[in-house]
Amino acid sequence: MTRSDPLVSAADGTVTGTLRIEPSVRVLARRLRPGDIAVIDVLDLDQKAAEALASCRPAAVVNVRTSMSGRFPTGGPRVLLDAGIPLVDEAGTGILGCRDGAEAALVGGVVTVDGETVAQGSRIDAAALADLTHAAADGMHVQLATFTANALDHVEREADIILDGTGLPDLGIDLAGRHVVVIAAGYQHREQLRQIRRYLRDRRPVLIAVGDAADATYDLASAPDLIIGDVEGLREEALRSADHVLLHEPHGGDAGQARVDALGVSHSDIQSSLPSAALAILVAHAAGAKVIVTVGVEGSLQDYLESAHTDASGMFLARLQAGRAVVDAPALAQVYRHRYSPWALVALVVSGLVALGAAIWITPGGKEWFENLGSTVVGWFGGA
Repeated sequence: MTRSDPLVSAADGTVTGTLRIEPSVRVLARRLRPGDIAVIDVLDLDQKAAEALASCRPAAVVNVRTSMSGRFPTGGPRVLLDAGIPLVDEAGTGILGCRDGAEAALVGGVVTVDGETVAQGSRIDAAALADLTHAAADGMHVQLATFTANALDHVEREADIILDGTGLPDLGIDLAGRHVVVIAAGYQHREQLRQIRRYLRDRRPVLIAVGDAADATYDLASAPDLIIGDVEGLREEALRSADHVLLHEPHGGDAGQARVDALGVSHSDIQSSLPSAALAILVAHAAGAKVIVTVGVEGSLQDYLESAHTDASGMFLARLQAGRAVVDAPALAQVYRHRYSPWALVALVVSGLVALGAAIWITPGGKEWFENLGSTVVGWFGGA
């Protein structure tokens, strides 16, 4: 995400825009437009949610609650700050009662509609973010203990799937000995896909898209071979392009069953409390994938602690089970180098010889030399 200036409408730094009010970031991002003022109700804003907001280029983000409560250092505020998008924290629930679509102004931490104050919170700048991050460091001990407890709970309930792949359906896709890329809609997943484009072109790996990431996979790589997760919000062309869809919703719901039925897409379903991205890794591992490249998947301790606790611990266990086969996309982008095929090398040599011949042809005596060479070669074959 490149840094840019926030949208301001006055010399005093007043930010104006249309209020878009939606507690759920995922839902809000679908209708947020550049210049809007996003109003959310999120405790501990993570990187993934903040990136979804920042990609829409709102004029500002107003959070009813605190974006970093102190339980652990969340990365969402930093994403918005680096993108140049003003963030107001702890604005209170009163603004949720405002009319969606109303024109509003933001000065500092105060939000007004028609000159009336509807919310007042704290503007998060670099200094405030540093203080919040420092204060939240101590909370990581508690989060880590909770994370560990949830991992043990997953082991107890999902041991068969994690250890043996028991219960994973036959998807009709050959993964044995192949490279597989698992794409989840995590922090900077689109950027990570761009970083490994050369690898994708060279290796032609099997693409497994997790839920909403199928749209990015379709746009930036190619049609996904398999989609795992909730497909309710996917674009039709991305959903139709998949060879198979494995419906999965760990928190309940129909996971887009009606959509795949209506479109006639090949599909199956699975019941598991593991996150869909974890299942994608386990599917690839159980099927004998040689390399599993992860895009938009948690890689650091902070990433795990930012995620929903049950999701994070399940992902951690899946990565442990897949072991050495797992490579994160950012690491792959650093070490991967293009490999040219033998035919490409032959073409390169031939083109060089052609260029050399053309250069000799236009030199004094070059044409005569070629004619003599041709006569000699003809003589060889003629005398045979």
